[in-house]
Amino acid sequence: ITKTDYAQCITYGATLSCPNDPSAYNTFSVGQIFQGNITAYNTNTGKNIASMDEVYFGISSKEQSFLCDGPLNGIIGVAYSALNGGVSVPSPDFNSLSLWSQSCEIDNKSVGTCNTADLATVTLPAPLEQTLKEDDESGYISAEAFGLYCDYAATIGSDYDTIVPSLGIFFGGDMALNNTFYNSGTAQVALGLPCRNKFEWYMLKLDSIRMPGLNMTQSGFSQCNECVKCYTDSGTSWISLPLPQSQCNDLMNTKVDTLKILGSMLLDIEGANSSTVTLSLPLLWLVEQMTLNRVRCSGASGDFILGFPLFQYYYLAFDMGSKTITFVDLQLSNEIEAFLGGTKLGGNKESSSGTIEPSSGYH
Repeated sequence: ITKTDYAQCITYGATLSCPNDPSAYNTFSVGQIFQGNITAYNTNTGKNIASMDEVYFGISSKEQSFLCDGPLNGIIGVAYSALNGGVSVPSPDFNSLSLWSQSCEIDNKSVGTCNTADLATVTLPAPLEQTLKEDDESGYISAEAFGLYCDYAATIGSDYDTIVPSLGIFFGGDMALNNTFYNSGTAQVALGLPCRNKFEWYMLKLDSIRMPGLNMTQSGFSQCNECVKCYTDSGTSWISLPLPQSQCNDLMNTKVDTLKILGSMLLDIEGANSSTVTLSLPLLWLVEQMTLNRVRCSGASGDFILGFPLFQYYYLAFDMGSKTITFVDLQLSNEIEAFLGGTKLGGNKESSSGTIEPSSGYH
């Protein structure tokens, strides 16, 4: 592994305002970019389970707020080629920390911007993208895909701000479309929409949102014709629904027993081969997630984002070759079903009025 004459500074999330900088960030990572061979090992057996040769990757010299506080307050970030860029620096020994320009401190955290405007930008081959493409072209795999599974059961009984071992599983290549989670449920294949020749495997076309128990159907989401307005992303820690805030408020003011009777919200998404993908999310669970700010209403013309909480109910496979996203309903155990819809309400509690209110929940 060798240093390169590239470095990287990435900011993330919403902007904050400093006295001399109205558009600064407090979530960032800055560091050197390296090139070399990477190997993944099974920590239990010590065996080599995967390797990537001559790939570019960054190692942070300084980062802030990129780490999750566990066990499910985080993300699974698979940016593919989107974030694997950098800037050219004078030499491999360049001080990458100089790329971060602090404007102020808020709550004892550095707030600022990346000082890269005068440096030439470079887009580097992303390790996952490079490896999957090479293996597909060589015939080693037949699907340029990856799949993500989150073991929600592993968090039951865990304390907030703790990391749970073996919480998730990442499947690459053919295994993304042939594993116990994919084969145990019903696979629904959605089309990935084109977007400036990037992210087409994440973009979705939302056709309608239905709540049969309330006799409600909303459609006409023209914003899904725009880039980066309607998508699924395991690197986003919340779900965003293009519904008026008043509808979120009404649901949050609905009693637990009524939510159970009302059933689920159905999301109809444009599928492959003129089909329709219908995702079902229990209203009780959605309201619980709303109290934790994991589900948000963005307005009728707002963003539609299926973020990390969706993995509590679905396994997702992203096929880069066919530009599709496959949703497979997880076969949840009775214990998980009871945890999501039982008296604990997934860590929240039932108020004296019968609605849901947050407690010391952790997911």
